[in-house]
Amino acid sequence: MKKVLVIFILTGILSISSFTVNYLSAQDQPFRIGVKVGFPQIAGLNLEYVTPLLQKRLSADLDFSYLSLTSDEVKLDYTNFAIGANYYFFRDGQGLYGGVAYDRNGINATDNLINDEDQTVQGSANIGVNLIDLKIGGKHGGLFYFRWELGYRISLNKPVLDVVATSSDGTTVSKSFSYPVSNGLIADIGFGFSF
Repeated sequence: MKKVLVIFILTGILSISSFTVNYLSAQDQPFRIGVKVGFPQIAGLNLEYVTPLLQKRLSADLDFSYLSLTSDEVKLDYTNFAIGANYYFFRDGQGLYGGVAYDRNGINATDNLINDEDQTVQGSANIGVNLIDLKIGGKHGGLFYFRWELGYRISLNKPVLDVVATSSDGTTVSKSFSYPVSNGLIADIGFGFSF
């Protein structure tokens, strides 16, 4: 009898806690903070706020990534910043959504090179790309959640690669090169916490 009572109590506690976690929707937990892994952010931070607009189905969304890699004398910095909005189709701040965002990607590379006169030249190259992201995704869970996104990015500018070389005597040479348009796919997954 004691075993049955303990099982009944534990089942009740688990049911209540499961209901509580699943019930914590946008009305109670409008802020989300999490991480995303995929493309274009590679790995970064995601913030979302579910507004009271449109029956609590419209949210503001922010993604930010910064990666710095160094190999020998080459240093590469990558940044991705996106700000936009998501619209949840069926529930307030939960389930399937569509989104649109302004996205800015930047790459900056520096390296020490030897030129034709055996001088050490510090070179740098950078590029910035402005894009519009169109995506569809899903947010699943309550207090702790999992999300996924798929979409397409459309370039707003024709990217230009700026290259600057500065020799040890202070002479600077710069050149700009056209870079292919950066349209492409979006694919990521994320995990986070609602509060």
